[in-house]
Amino acid sequence: MAQDNLLTIDFGTSGIKCIIFTSTGKRVIKRYTPIQYYDSEGLSGIGKEFDATGAWITITKMIRDCLRDEKVLPETIKAVAATSQRHGAVFLGEKGKIIYSGPNLDARGVFVQDSVIEELKTSCPPTGCWPPLLYSLCRLIWFKRLKPDLFAQIQHVLSINDWIVYQLTGEVTTDPSQASNTQFMDIQKSVWSQEILEMAEVPAELLPPIRNPGSVVGNVTTNASKVTGLSTKTIVGIGGGDTQCALLGSAILEPSKVCIVAGNTAPIQLITDTPIIDEACKLWTGRYLLPNRWILEANTGTTGEILRWFIQNLVQPLSPNLKDPQAAYMLVEQLAKQTEVGSTDAMAILGPQIMDASNMTTLRPSMFIFPSLTLPAITPITINDLARALFENICYAMRSNLELIQERAKVKFDHCTVAGGLIRSQLWQQMLADVTGLEIYRGSEVEASSLGAAICAATAAGLYDSLFNSAQKMVNLLPSLKPNSENQRKYETYFFRWQILYKQSANL
Repeated sequence: MAQDNLLTIDFGTSGIKCIIFTSTGKRVIKRYTPIQYYDSEGLSGIGKEFDATGAWITITKMIRDCLRDEKVLPETIKAVAATSQRHGAVFLGEKGKIIYSGPNLDARGVFVQDSVIEELKTSCPPTGCWPPLLYSLCRLIWFKRLKPDLFAQIQHVLSINDWIVYQLTGEVTTDPSQASNTQFMDIQKSVWSQEILEMAEVPAELLPPIRNPGSVVGNVTTNASKVTGLSTKTIVGIGGGDTQCALLGSAILEPSKVCIVAGNTAPIQLITDTPIIDEACKLWTGRYLLPNRWILEANTGTTGEILRWFIQNLVQPLSPNLKDPQAAYMLVEQLAKQTEVGSTDAMAILGPQIMDASNMTTLRPSMFIFPSLTLPAITPITINDLARALFENICYAMRSNLELIQERAKVKFDHCTVAGGLIRSQLWQQMLADVTGLEIYRGSEVEASSLGAAICAATAAGLYDSLFNSAQKMVNLLPSLKPNSENQRKYETYFFRWQILYKQSANL
């Protein structure tokens, strides 16, 4: 008897993943394609878009390739669900015409956000989202003011994974996690805010119905079946934002649980049973995938991207024969392992930051700091020390953000779950435990966002009766990592030094 399979599409910041999982959460096959962005006309360096038509062609080919290469019968794919980068958006016109398709890197909202800020502060309910320039609210207002002819054509405002669902089913819908990333949602009530719609002078009809993750949208249409190879009997379920899906794919199911999703960026999310709004606007509040659950988030920012920079510019030039990216990451870890806690007093202020969404314009210099090379009593700094300092820098920033969340939510953590590509690094996981003093949990599946989408698909297919039970059946947790007490003691001093340097770096 053929096994039940689940198909997921994950449209991330760096690329698109198509993965087939079994109903027990085992990965069957994965395909990945990088995504390219281009500057919007007249908005060089600020406005970013992607070719949605080309992206859909890529997605359909990846689906066909997965089915063919693993000889998966289309009828065994019981359900499909998609997840995508938060703050990305696709605006559709009549008959699904692409009016605009922009990633989370599109900052055109900066041109209109000042007036939006005043309105939101004085007359609208809390959204939990700051600064406004990142969200669909400001992007729509930008089109309304500067491209009124295009604005008039917009009929649907969707997240990227909502658009993928539309391509598969012809239905427009969204889920609470992505709805809370538009700035149109009243985060307290989890409904579209009439006050915000009136303030923006945006018709409510542009926003899709909000449905729970794991619910059924419909079946794959005949047209979508022809281009993907999927069966028209395959159900399409509702997924959610990629970070929230990563938490679900790591079995984060209860309030007061916290998870770091360490990928290109490193969002840190705490699950809460009531919305916690940071009045200082430093932290983000959003909706989780489970009913009556919210998230409080501190985002560490550039993480995987800074490691990629280090590899491409400092490691690979020393090893020109090193072509495999994963081997390059392993080499960086090996270099870092060859030096001690504190990296021979080298420190990095490079990439990751302490979250302050109310002040995202401070540009800190990127730098390595280490003792003078001319003093005879000083041990010379090596590439090994720089590699370790980079990992330690990431961990220091993560600890700082965890402490921000603890302070705002008035909770105390004794453990933390990690997900994302960085969990391939055993060194980073143990270092995080040592720097934070927390026990570290993690799942066996690196592609946690895709697994979270698969959990949504399994629930939509009726293989399990709830997201909660689907996650319990499909997520395999590995043994936890405990802090090394000696390393933890040493890191207290280095963490204190890093905090001082981080604060001072804003004035350089």
